[in-house]
Amino acid sequence: MAIIKQAQRQTLGQLIGANNPVVTVPDDSQRQYAWTKKEVDIFWADIEKFKDARESGRESASEYFIGPVVTITGESIKGRSLLDGQQRLTTSTILIAAIRDTLWSMKSPEGMSSANNIQRDYIARKSGRKDPMEYFLVLSLFDRDFFRDNIQDWNEATGECPKVESPSRPSHKLILDAYHNFRAKISGRLQSFIDDEERLDYLDSLRECLINGLVFVEIQTPSSSDANEVFETINSRGKDLSTVDLVRNFLMEKSRSDNEKSRVNDAWRSLLDGFDRREEIEKFLRHFWVSKHGDVKSHSLYATIRKDLTRHFDERPQKYGVGAFSAELENAAGRYAELITGGTGNASLDASLGEVKAMSADALYPLLLSASGSFDYSDLQTLLDASISYYVRWTVVGRRESTLLEENLFSAAKELAKGGTLEEIIQRILAWIPDDETFQNDFREASIPKHSQSRYLLAKIEQHLRAQYDVHEEVALGDGKVYVENIYPQKPSPELRLEDHDGYVNRLGNLTLLAGKRNAKISALAFPEKAHLYEGSALLVSSRTGVESLWNSGRSEWQVAGIEARQEMLSQIALDVWPSGSRLS
Repeated sequence: MAIIKQAQRQTLGQLIGANNPVVTVPDDSQRQYAWTKKEVDIFWADIEKFKDARESGRESASEYFIGPVVTITGESIKGRSLLDGQQRLTTSTILIAAIRDTLWSMKSPEGMSSANNIQRDYIARKSGRKDPMEYFLVLSLFDRDFFRDNIQDWNEATGECPKVESPSRPSHKLILDAYHNFRAKISGRLQSFIDDEERLDYLDSLRECLINGLVFVEIQTPSSSDANEVFETINSRGKDLSTVDLVRNFLMEKSRSDNEKSRVNDAWRSLLDGFDRREEIEKFLRHFWVSKHGDVKSHSLYATIRKDLTRHFDERPQKYGVGAFSAELENAAGRYAELITGGTGNASLDASLGEVKAMSADALYPLLLSASGSFDYSDLQTLLDASISYYVRWTVVGRRESTLLEENLFSAAKELAKGGTLEEIIQRILAWIPDDETFQNDFREASIPKHSQSRYLLAKIEQHLRAQYDVHEEVALGDGKVYVENIYPQKPSPELRLEDHDGYVNRLGNLTLLAGKRNAKISALAFPEKAHLYEGSALLVSSRTGVESLWNSGRSEWQVAGIEARQEMLSQIALDVWPSGSRLS
């Protein structure tokens, strides 16, 4: 059980301010800044609502409880070491900085003086000309320098931060996004006031509301292990729960030396620099674990990792430690980034990886990650081709339950990690692929409302047709270059609406590709008014697949038989585009 020294009420001004111990986010714990526009918007709306209520004079609205923070306050630690609460304190500091900069931009003596006071009282200051800058909130090593460069190192003479360091991590961009978001919101509010006097009153009231009205409960613990236990308990639900953060904290807790802690930080630096979005890091961590151990659900991932690694780390003598795990994680992260971006350097494999991304076929990544750990990228093409055919035939067209497919692929990934041969796994996947008769029957009836998937299917058919007709002209088939067109419109005129509209509007026989951007008005027209778009299209899937059969020119109406006939023809092509096991082996 965690030891709690005390829990006490603290205003924002008592947590971060010139007369209080510095709050430091330790390098061996906590995550990077992670609040998106959604969280920042909610925070701002809550502050504005609280400010209005507070100014009404109601005693019940004098404070706004914003949640607990967990600090380590052992005798050997100077200041306060913050384990939980970083997101709220960082965001509050960014908002204070936005108020500071808005005041300075007014260029009035009072505004500039107030800006200087805010900087010195709640962000950072020097005790003397030659003394180092004292920052009242010190972030961990991944965000520390960027936060200082863009938020805290403010020049009282120019009213600006140096902003030398460019954003190099997702957290850096989120810091800037939050700052610009607050500046825009404050600017919008100031437009409702008629003069600078009212604007100054508003900004001073907003500052006072933040500094003295926001209330936290500071939970003080004597050690990092106690703080970690409290942190995990508090974050057992909701947005703040992050498997990535908890795993890093756990590894730091289990590290036996500074070298091991440094190894963890190196691995995490690789994760932060290797992925564009935090969600990709979360996904990678699960796929990394699945690639070695088989299926585990996201909600139980941390508990599973902690239990398994604790068993290894606590062995005496220790055969597998924090350093070895961190090295494996870092190595896998580099390969995973290449797989999800199609950046392996093997042109054929990268083209196939582009198909995986186009379908959002994430279930394939653990198998590919496992295989890439033991085999060269050049050896993975058949494995990937088989996996794509399996995914398309089972999930995209067959619309079957994805759970069985995931269980199969994840067990194959685990077997490869334990030394299984690539040929054995390929043969197993080939046996799972639905046969030609089943696939063609599925394709004849397939309705694909998700445009990313229908675009992928039609683009692959287009490539097959171009090879068949010996058309060598290159065309761009990606998102933004072509769009999925419902030949029979999604919103037809009432007199032309099919009786079973919903049953046929997204059938593959009713879908095609056209270049450029979709024009909703043209798409809703009857066939004679847009037939030229198909006849003159450079895309063969529009000009040479019987699109005209969907329209009964004698009766001037759409016909279901035409959709079905065209879908039958496309199903014949699909057999070659996504071959069965017998033709892939």
